[in-house]
Amino acid sequence: MISSLSKKRNEEEMTVRKNNNGKYFDLSKEIVRGKEGRLDDQQLMGLLAKLRLRLSLTPKCNAWCIFCSNEGSSYSAKCEGHADIDQIIKMSDMLIKNTPLRSIDFSGGEPTIHPDICSENSKLFKWTKKHPDTRFSLHTNGINLKPHIVDQIKDNFSRIGISVNSLKFETWNKITNLNNTFPIDIQKNKFKSLEDNLEYLARQNIGEKIFLKSVVMKGINDSDEELKLILDACEKYGFHPKFLEFEPQFPEQIKYIVGRKELFEKLERLGCIFSDDAPRHNDPNTYIPGVNFKYKKLGGLHSIFGCGLKAACESCFDFLCMFVKPTTDGKGLYLKPCSVLETQFDLTHAIETGNKEELINLFKMSREYLMLAPGLGTCGWNKEEKYKYE
Repeated sequence: MISSLSKKRNEEEMTVRKNNNGKYFDLSKEIVRGKEGRLDDQQLMGLLAKLRLRLSLTPKCNAWCIFCSNEGSSYSAKCEGHADIDQIIKMSDMLIKNTPLRSIDFSGGEPTIHPDICSENSKLFKWTKKHPDTRFSLHTNGINLKPHIVDQIKDNFSRIGISVNSLKFETWNKITNLNNTFPIDIQKNKFKSLEDNLEYLARQNIGEKIFLKSVVMKGINDSDEELKLILDACEKYGFHPKFLEFEPQFPEQIKYIVGRKELFEKLERLGCIFSDDAPRHNDPNTYIPGVNFKYKKLGGLHSIFGCGLKAACESCFDFLCMFVKPTTDGKGLYLKPCSVLETQFDLTHAIETGNKEELINLFKMSREYLMLAPGLGTCGWNKEEKYKYE
């Protein structure tokens, strides 16, 4: 039985599933499937109460990371339009008013380059203050996370995740500059901006909300030196360290995966402490997506998505976020239930007409689709070959 998530729990524990005895368990063994592949209203509302709505505000980005999943979209989608903020607000209001949904993430692309978000008077941020009972999160690479953006969200947002991936410029540039897309002087300015923004965040005394994130890749940023830089920066700033297992976008990239056993042993050598029952295997038939650890006085987190693996794929409908993205022209929104497949559920008509029944039913259909484990066995995300990092 899954323990309820309490507001008193530390932020790094909020997405980790443990039983009532505080022990990790195989999520795939605890899921409750609907009758004949269908969810009844109670089951759907139960899902909406615990899942996060993850809104991609724009596919555009000011970095080009070698591991980028682009939230399941093609890399060429980085050239498409921003989401319509009015549609984002209208859809979110419909869901908050008519369902128990109370957790919303803003991501991209890079959300801070959306014209509304990078303004000093964001309509979206102003709207979030009308919903004090909803947990809002921002996921960013930190380059454009300027003080005027931080000032608008620091009081009412529950989490700010910053994908730094390395605090050494040479490594950071290698990770964020696929095929040398950006000139080196531009990259240095971005890195300096990232450093300045971290310093400003640290002065706001909201470290319990901040996560420094690193997607760990073998031979690139998995050395003791790289990992310790992240850990020590978190100690300096009072932030949470978060390490994510690399998700191959192409089959040839499997060699970059750093498994839990190897990574946890590295982190333990650096002073991190894991509980005795923390899983150290990467068994494809078992799904324990989040693991906590301690580093000195800090709480840390390790996460796995596991797309295509048996237990992860079968558990996805019961665990992973509900991804909503802008249409190609930026005039509509759609649900993308499976990251590795191209399936889409267009939400535009339901939003424009204010049809709450249609909107909720589309979310229901997307979760029922995931109950079929449609991405099972997928190896690689079918990205454009010209963007492959080998």
